This record gives sequence, structure tokens and C-alpha cells, in this order.
Amino acid sequence: MRLSADKTVKWTAASAPDGVAPDKVYFGPDPHHLGGFQVAVARAASAPSRQVLRELFNARKGKTQVQLTIAILHDETAYLFGPDPQAQAVELPIEQAQRQLQSVLAEPDVLAATERYAAFRKANDTIGVAGFTNSGLFATHHITSNVPKRSDWEALGNNAEPLLSKRGKQLVEALGFGTSPGPNGTMLLSTGGHPPRAVAVLLDDTEQFDTKTQRFQLSPVAFGLAVASRQEVPWLIVLRKDQIRLYPGRDGVGVGSKGQAETFFEVDLSTIDAEYGALLPLIFSADALAVDGSADELLRDSSRYATALGERLRERIYDEIVPPLAIEVARRLAKSAGVTLDAEGLALAYRVTLHVLFRLIFQAYAEDRGLLPSGRNEGFDANSLKTNARRLIDTDPGDFGDSSTIWFDLVQVWNAIDHGNPQWQIPSYNGGLFSNDPDRSPEGALIKRIELPDNVLGPALRSLLIDINEDGVLGAVDFRSLSVREFGTIYEGLLESSLSQAEQNLTVDKSGAWVPAKKGDEVYARSGSVYFHTASGERKATGSYFTPKVVVDHLIERSVVPALTTHLEKIAGYLDKGDASAAAREFFDFRVADLAMGSGHFLVAAVDKIEALMRSFLTVHTVPGVTEELLRLAVIARDALGTDDVAKSEVDEVGLLRRQVARRCIYGLDVNPMAVELARLALWIHTFVPGLPMSNLDHGLVNANSLTGVGTIDEALDALQPRRQPGEMSLFDEILTDQLESSKTLLVDLANASEANKAEVEEGSRLLAQAREAAGTARQIFDAAVAARIGAIDLGAIFDRDSLNRLISRPEVGETAQHLQPAHMPYLFPEVFQRKRGGFDVLLGNPPWEKMKVEERIWWGTRLPGLARGMTQAERIPALAAFRASRPDLEAEYIADVARVGAMNQVIKSGPFKLGSGDTDLYKAFAWRNWQLIREGGRFGVVLPPGALSGSGLADWRKEILASGTFSDVCFIINNGGWIFPNVDGRYTVGLTVAERAVSDRRGRALSRGRGRSLPRSRSARTQERLLKYPSPSSRSGRQAPSSLSSPMQSPPWSFGR
Repeated sequence: MRLSADKTVKWTAASAPDGVAPDKVYFGPDPHHLGGFQVAVARAASAPSRQVLRELFNARKGKTQVQLTIAILHDETAYLFGPDPQAQAVELPIEQAQRQLQSVLAEPDVLAATERYAAFRKANDTIGVAGFTNSGLFATHHITSNVPKRSDWEALGNNAEPLLSKRGKQLVEALGFGTSPGPNGTMLLSTGGHPPRAVAVLLDDTEQFDTKTQRFQLSPVAFGLAVASRQEVPWLIVLRKDQIRLYPGRDGVGVGSKGQAETFFEVDLSTIDAEYGALLPLIFSADALAVDGSADELLRDSSRYATALGERLRERIYDEIVPPLAIEVARRLAKSAGVTLDAEGLALAYRVTLHVLFRLIFQAYAEDRGLLPSGRNEGFDANSLKTNARRLIDTDPGDFGDSSTIWFDLVQVWNAIDHGNPQWQIPSYNGGLFSNDPDRSPEGALIKRIELPDNVLGPALRSLLIDINEDGVLGAVDFRSLSVREFGTIYEGLLESSLSQAEQNLTVDKSGAWVPAKKGDEVYARSGSVYFHTASGERKATGSYFTPKVVVDHLIERSVVPALTTHLEKIAGYLDKGDASAAAREFFDFRVADLAMGSGHFLVAAVDKIEALMRSFLTVHTVPGVTEELLRLAVIARDALGTDDVAKSEVDEVGLLRRQVARRCIYGLDVNPMAVELARLALWIHTFVPGLPMSNLDHGLVNANSLTGVGTIDEALDALQPRRQPGEMSLFDEILTDQLESSKTLLVDLANASEANKAEVEEGSRLLAQAREAAGTARQIFDAAVAARIGAIDLGAIFDRDSLNRLISRPEVGETAQHLQPAHMPYLFPEVFQRKRGGFDVLLGNPPWEKMKVEERIWWGTRLPGLARGMTQAERIPALAAFRASRPDLEAEYIADVARVGAMNQVIKSGPFKLGSGDTDLYKAFAWRNWQLIREGGRFGVVLPPGALSGSGLADWRKEILASGTFSDVCFIINNGGWIFPNVDGRYTVGLTVAERAVSDRRGRALSRGRGRSLPRSRSARTQERLLKYPSPSSRSGRQAPSSLSSPMQSPPWSFGR
């Protein structure tokens, strides 16, 4: 091996093992006198063991702090060890190792060399092919396995040969681009006289992609993405020495669950294998980046691959993973934790099962992303999921025994993630998902009390980790290729499902529903056993109501973007006035929520959009308090990772910004506790930063009912003082204001805390508990307001604190709150509702559309399979009567459910929603709630049925919006071919609806958002109401679809206040 270096010395190692001949030590540049990167090369007569490598490494390094890699050559293989002494050795062909090490030694200093080596190591660990890195832009399996089968692959390889020796602008031009100057030394790239298709940023040797430089305030990549956004071009190319990277010019592009600045494809010109050189022109050339060029083609093919992978995984989770795990968890909880397997116990067992599944998914994703030291740490590798996958791929289901060895491997990793393990290079990540503390995680505490046998867990893990593609080929699941959409469809289906105990032997009919087994039928669930089913009695869940990305993006673009743009203009105004402290203090004071969040799809997409706009802002504005916070967190994260240089390379200010957005800007509520866990998991996966604990999201993500609580203080006062006059003060005002301000102060401290280690996360939990306690009386007052609203209490006269305490201490008040799970918004989120112009900046979502009603046939049908589908009316009535008589426990549960839903109907109808008579349509109540909870200047963007926009049921709602705001965008979609919701009638129409509340001036006039002029209110209201009732024929038919969409979706030919 011949290397060029700043300095070369003979390697004299007196204690070298027999058969090892030390040769030379090569030193990289060391301008800052930190000790240059060293490469020590030796020859060996046989393949060196890890012990030999470690001894040579320690002998060369001694007690110094130098960055050292040793390369032991045997036959045609180089064995590389270091700089991380905990990492596994890497085996490469000598020629390939030489190119990589030469590239490292050519870096300008030891820090750049260390980062370069870490990048090689990461590519080797995650892809296994030298010379390119795919970070969530395409599907890696598609790139490595399918793309080389292209008919033009050989021709592309020939085209690549002369390109690989070019660098910088010369390479850009050789790729076929014409160039023109852009901002701050960037270039706009175009071809054939067409508008620019990409922005190019050329870095010098001292600049790194993701680090602040003298030229680029946040990072070169962040700056380039900001230019691409302003120029409205779809791609960004960044070049540094031998590396060329392609980034998407807009957020949300790419198959992986990553932010825009972390989504890229890189080719290393000096080290790429000749057989993959074709990737350079295929992905980076002017033809590739043209409209519908090969880059777009790869994106489409990768998306199809990821979707198919997700569908196969979803089927296995629903069919092969959750059912057997849930059944075994129920058995173990009954045996080891004393859980009674009644309806409540089975629901608990299902939650514990999903908690185990969520841990496995998080661990699998973190290992594939390189966020956990899989492949880099010998101790961790002994227990990792990747190691288990290699063992399981050739293991038949019948080969697993009754012991729990796999379970104990998993538990060791979970404990390390929760508490940290320095030997495995894992800091304490905490966050609640892996906690066994019963106060923090009741499900985690139960997981600690059980163990699952290999004959259940082994096959389930095999189904989770091993994929069988369309060609029948076995391979590891590439979790990096699964986006929030693929995870979301899995999660939504799980939310539809539950466990029950079979009253008789059960089989499955042709439609997939559970039915009583007849003689000769295959029995899938024996009498007395626990079985898995959906809410409507099917054996398999579908996730078919998961909101598709195109809908989410449409609503976010028209709600979050304009609202956040106005907010950032305010921050820029502070900076223009020299008030940097106000800019830093209010920078994250932008609040987005989903009132029925499900698995958190809208919230994850909102994080990306907020981060993208804030990142672009920070590339041209200096907000010292914000940038200093990000830099400080980066230092803490890297320190916590010790010698794990690969994990350190994942830490950058943009990823930290996304973490802060999730902590400080995002809110969500749901009545289903598992939905809250799912949303928390989705945000953790999407914003995870190595070295920092998983953020405590308990404050922002809440298990509560958005419709049954108090939305504003005025709403509570109206319920408690029906005769009060506008502006009239009372005893309630002072108490509520004082308590909520005290709680707000604590929650602001919580938001400002960095949560940089486990102790700070625990301190955050303590602050949250203190905030809730500080506003305890306020919560009781809100509870009393709800109780008064539904007539559960008689208010009487309240003159002083004593009479108030008697009122809020009445048993009826606490009982009402316990049954209704009320979300009192000012109590939960005082920092949102106690600020000037209180309320959320943006509300997003696809709220439930069903009626609040217990359908007797469906309710009993899930407990008595075959009742809903397998019996005639004449058979059903006596069968149901007999079953109800035989099961007094279920009869009591049914009566309780009917009473609960009846009470829910009562509280919603008595709330501040004008809903009319009859069963409650939940979408109507949510339509009102979304409007009531946005602040002046705020927007909501939600999915609604067409009746909301034209029917009489929400006529008052539309009038109220038009009296104090505007419908800023309404788009009708027809579900042709099930392109939005696959299992819903193709004739169904939905309305993507965005409305904006006007800002009032000092004289009470409504002003349009951010423009300071009055809306032409009367004419606007009449015109908008008419158009909502009678949309144009083209908007109803959906025949004129934009070319960018394959199915009908378009806005009507009118605009509301845009």
C-alpha cells in the first residue's frame, strides 16, 4: 500500500505479534498542532484477529490523544482498526482501502480527516458498497440491486469514466450544465436555455457540508437549500473536494424519515467502485435533473419500492407479529403480573404488546440509520437486531425453543437505551419509551415483569426484520427506506384493533371477518383463547383511513407557510430594531396543533415545514440566542458520544433545530392513549439526535378529548356566569389569570430547558408536574364549568373563595371530569392561550367524521363473531339475546359504553358548538373547535366532508368564519379509484379547507393577515357563502387535474382572501 502524506516515518513496534511486520506511519496535515491523522501500515502472514489489531493499535497510540487507524495487509485484504477503539474492524480490498485512506490523509486538518473517515465507515456499515452514500433520498436496496440491471447501465459507466477525474465547476460543466452566478458564490444550473433546475454550492477544502463557516451562517447546505427555495428550483448540488451531493430543493422529497438537510445522495469520486461509477451521470447530470429525468425516475421507483416494502411489512405486522405477540403477552401478564383477562385486562395486554412493538421499530430504525452503534461496537453487536436478523434469516419457525434468550438480548439493549451503557457507546436516551418506571410508563413497568419465549418472539422478529420481495428473495428490511407514511399506515391500522376472548371456536370467512367455526372449518382461535381483531370484527387491520401525503402537504402549504412567514417577518422586525433578545425569546413562539392527531402524520410533516422555513431564515438572519443554543447542544451531544465518530457525524445544527421545533412548537391531542404513544414515537424517530435524550413530549402531546373541555377562559366564564356582561370581572377572572400565569412561567422554563441529558429530562418532568399543580384550582374551575354546562351541578351563588371551593370540591365535578377526559386548553397550554392574541397559530388535521353513537350490532358483533355478518335477522335476535344473558360482564360493559357515549353527546351538544338535534356528527364539533382555538391571524387546515361547506348543519359556522375571517383556500377532491382513501367509495368527495381569522386593529376592525387593510367584509362574506354552496362544475367533477397529480384534485376557480 502506497500513500502520500505530509510526513512518513518507519513504524517500529518492538512488541509486534509474531507474523506481523510493521511498515510505515503516514501523517496527515496538522496546521493547528492537534496531532495529524495517522495511518500505520503493517503486513501480516495470516488474517489478524481482533485481539492482534487491538494490541497493535494500543502499542502505537499509547496514552496519546492522536487520531490513529492501523491497516494490516494480508493477501489482497486490508484490515482497518481505529480511530475508535470500541469499533469493529473493517475488511476491504487493499486497493479500495488505499483510496479511502489517501482521501483521509489529503484533508486539511485532523478534524476534517476524522469526519471523512467516519463518513467512509458509516457508508460501509449502512450500505456495504464503497464510494457512495444514500441518506434517505432513494431506496438503497433499489440503488444497489435494481438500478445496475438497467439497459443503459454499461453506457452510463462509460460516460462516467472521464467525469470521475474532474472537480468543482469543471465537473459541473462536464455534467452538461450551463451556469450563471447566484447569491454568495452559488451557481444556478440550467440546460438548453431552460429555467434553472439546480443550485450548486462549491466548498473549499476548509469547509464542511453541515458546519457553520465564514461564508455560510448556519451551514453551506442550509444556505444552498434556502437559495433553492427562493429560486424555486427542485435540486441542490454541493461539491467538496472528491465529494458531490444531491439534495432535494423542497422538503418532503425522498423515501426516508429524515429532514430535508439530511436527505441526500453522495458520490465519492476518488473511492467509488468502477461498477457503480454509472451513478454519477445517472443521478447528477443535466439530463438526470431535467423534468422527468432519471433522478425523478429513481425517486418514483424508490417510492414504489418503499411502498411495496411497507405494505409487506404491514401485512406481516398485522398477521404474523402483533397477534401472536399479543396473545402471549396476555398469557404472561395473567401469569406473572396478576392481570385478569377481562375486557380491561385485554386492552392493557394490547397496549403492552404495542409498546414492545414500538421499542422494536425504534431500535431497528436507529440501527439502520447508524444512530445506535450497530456494526461499530462489539458489545452492542452481540445483542443487536441486525445480529438477530442474520441469525434468523436461515432459521425455521420450528427451530425455536421455550427459553427466552432473544428476549434477554433485547432487554439488555432497551436498558442501555434508557439508562446508557458507556461500554456500548450508548448515552442515556430515556424519553419514556424504554422506561420501566411505573410513574413514567405503566406499560414499561409491566414489560419488566414478563419474558417472552423464543418460539413466539423468534418468528415475530423474523417477520419484522426479514423481507421476502416480489421475486421470493429473502433479505433484511431496510428501515431507512420507510417514511412516516409507511409507518403511519401501520400505526393507524393498529389503532383500529384490539383483543378479545373467544367464546367458541372461530374461523375466518371469505371477507376476512371472524365467524363461528362449523364442523370441518379450520379453527384460527379456539374457545377460551385470546384473539386479535379490528373494530368491525375483521381478522386483519388495514390503516385505510391514513391521510395521504398529498393532502397533508396541500393543507400545510396553505396554512403553516403563510402563518409562519408572518411570524418570521415579526422576528426580522425585532432584529432590524436591534432587539436580538426579543427575537430569540419569541423565535419558537409559533404553535401548531392537531386536535385529533392519530399517529401524528400531520405533526411530523409540520415539523419539517417549520424547520425548513426557520432554517432558511437563519441562513440570512443572525439570532444569537438561537444559534448559541444549537451550538451548545451540538457540543453536549458530541461529548456524550465519546469516541463514536460515526454517530458524532450525525450531529448538526439543522437536526438540532428540528428537535427544538418538535419540543417547542408542536402540540397534539387524542382520546386514544395509544395514539399519543404513536405520535410520540413518530416524532422521536423523526427528530432523534445521537447523544441527546429523546425529548420529553408529555407537555405537547396529551391524552385528552378536545371537544369536552374548556377552549378559552371566556368560554368557562360564560358557563359559570350565564348572565355576565362582556368585560365584566369576577372572582373567577383573578384566580384563573393568576394560576395560569404561574403555570405559564414554569412551562416557559420547561420549553427553554435544553434537555441535554437524562437529569434535565427528569427536571422537565418535574417542572411539568409543578405547572399542573400550580394551575390545579384553575383546572377544577374548568371542570366545574363543564359540569355546569351539562347540568350536572347547580351553580348557586359564588361570592368568595369559600363558596368557590365548595363548588369545585363537589363530587359531581370530579366525576364528570374523570369520565369525559376534558382537554382544558388554557390549563394544558397556558403559554399558547395566555399570550397576546391567545390561541394556536395553526391547527391541522383530518378529524373523525363518524356519529357519536354505539351501534348495537357492531358492538356485539366484535364480541360474538358472526353476529354482524354470518347470521340472518331471524337468527341474530335470539342468538344475541342468549349471548347477552350468558355474559353479564359484557352486558354491563355495553350499558356503560352506551351511557358514556350518551354523556359525550350531551357534553358536546351543550358546548359552544351549534350542532342542532339528532346524533352528533363529530366533524361538525371539530369544525367549530378548530375555528375557536386559532388566534387572530391564525389559520386552520383540515379535511372535511362536502356537507360542511354547503349543508345547513354548519351554516352558522360558515357565517361566523365569514364574519370574522375568511376561507383562504378550499379544494375539493373526488376519491376516484380510491386514490385518497383506498377502501372508501370512489365517488366520495372531500374538501380540503383552510380558513384564517382576521386580526383586529385598535378600533376593532378586522384586518387581512399582515397587510394592514380592511377586508371588504360584507361582499366577501356573501360571495364566499354563495361559492361554498355552489362550487363550479369543474371543481365538483374534478376532470381538470393538474399534471403533477395522477388523480383528480384541484381548487375551485375562486380564491378566498389570498
